[in-house]
Amino acid sequence: MESQMACEGKGVSKHIWVIPFPACGHILPLVDLNHQLLLRGLKVTILVTPKNLCYLSPLLSLHSPSNVQTLVFPFPSQSSLPPGVEQMQDLPISFVPDIATALGKLYDPLFQWFQSHPSPPVAILSDTLLSSWTTKLACHLNIPNISFLPFNVRAVSSWFGKLNIMPSFYTEAYMASIQSWGLVFNSFKELEGENLDIIKEKFTRHDRVWAVGPLLPAKAGDRGLNERGGPSSIPPGQVMAWLDSCHVDKSVVYVGFGSQITLTKRQMKAVASALEDSGVRFIWAVKDPMKRVQDGDDDQSMIPQGFEDRVAGRGLVIKGWAPQVAILRHRAVGSNLSHCGWNSALEGILAGVLLLAWPMQADHFHITKLLADEFGVAIRVCKGLRSIPDSVKLARIFVDSTSMARPERVRAIKLQKTALNAIRKGGSSYQALDKLIEGLSSFNGNKIKENKIRSSIAEQERLHQLFIQVITSLHGNIEDEFKSLFQETQVATALDTVEQLVEEQHLNPLFSDKTNIMDVVHNLSTAKKAGIQYLIQTLVLPFPSHSSIPSGVENMQEVTISFVPDFAAA
Repeated sequence: MESQMACEGKGVSKHIWVIPFPACGHILPLVDLNHQLLLRGLKVTILVTPKNLCYLSPLLSLHSPSNVQTLVFPFPSQSSLPPGVEQMQDLPISFVPDIATALGKLYDPLFQWFQSHPSPPVAILSDTLLSSWTTKLACHLNIPNISFLPFNVRAVSSWFGKLNIMPSFYTEAYMASIQSWGLVFNSFKELEGENLDIIKEKFTRHDRVWAVGPLLPAKAGDRGLNERGGPSSIPPGQVMAWLDSCHVDKSVVYVGFGSQITLTKRQMKAVASALEDSGVRFIWAVKDPMKRVQDGDDDQSMIPQGFEDRVAGRGLVIKGWAPQVAILRHRAVGSNLSHCGWNSALEGILAGVLLLAWPMQADHFHITKLLADEFGVAIRVCKGLRSIPDSVKLARIFVDSTSMARPERVRAIKLQKTALNAIRKGGSSYQALDKLIEGLSSFNGNKIKENKIRSSIAEQERLHQLFIQVITSLHGNIEDEFKSLFQETQVATALDTVEQLVEEQHLNPLFSDKTNIMDVVHNLSTAKKAGIQYLIQTLVLPFPSHSSIPSGVENMQEVTISFVPDFAAA
């Protein structure tokens, strides 16, 4: 996959501006994508805040400073975030909008940086969760924005179809992603080709959707893989030495729930009991507790007292960061109890291990359905963020997962080969990466080849449909307001009366108690006039001022669709 394909316009490397979302599951795969861009002749500048700079270390050590640069800005203050927090590893998932909002405050300084740069970027490559403002920034700078989605395609296609019922933050972010010049997924065609087609045909209405995964880590070798995270209670070298001492292949169970999940005391006890009773060799990665940002479990990530002593010799408990990729790739590891986050799932697929699925939130449930039900390479263990597994059943699953005869293991090894073929030269992901590089290499300053960036007619129609979806989602509230106003002016009562009279007198010719219809017409006319006048006085108001909307603009015809959230806010 590490091709040295040159960019169009030899001698001039295209400069790409990368804006990641500060969460391990987002920033690390984007770093890996940048590694591929750099290998193929592009230059990148990566926006980062001080406490996230460490995640770029492997990339910076591999490439020349003339090709990869960092743009370090202080993390903007945000009242809803604990002091000093700069990334999602310290927070529950409910704080995603707060992190994105905080980074959006960098809009003006980023705009100024671009304007003053002697050789500014020709495109922005940003995380989908930041698209609500990065797409707008790109529009103002007259350069394209490419959206990177570190989720599985199946989940994204489902989310794109539910924009009108999703929380406003995600609606805005995903609408902006669809509006982006292109979408990049860390997946591969053989795994999610059908859902890729759905996104192209139903949402983007163009083919600039690339599945370029599974993305390989930016630094080859176990030593490089160990440098991707934070501090750990056990040095990576010691972990690998322990695995080397395990003489039976596929006999070790790895337990890890990623960088975002912490277990409660009861969940920890259930997992510990299952590991202890099963008798299997294991490595258990225990994430550090989250910041105390709200009332919750003060007992998160607590290892049962005496557990480590009782399992000494056949098990390792790693507190903090674990070199997960290196662990999964080791010959001794055969299965992985996982939350089925997308990065963990792809790492498991590439390692050919049997996945024991405990989906908890976000896209985990889509991933489990894909891997357990459709491809048969995973075994369902439990589900839910606060669910507690049966420790007796879990112990049996641990024992069974080390068996080489399980059909899920056979299928996992087959899927591993398919994934590796996808990223080899000529494979589907390799070719998709070629096409992505070709697209990025075609950008020339504020233009794409000969033409300024414009949506095709089909794209404009799709964006219009998305706009209608959002407006429709507001229709219920507007309709209720109108009903209330008409009731206040008695228009609704008059209309109901007319409807009743017409029905009675039309359907019953013998009806003798005829009502004077002219009286009703007069009353209705008076009520309608009063209602219309009331509505005019109520609804015809000056357009509210909004800092991000150009002065004097009152409708979407005068701006791009990225301003939809601003109009709604105004």
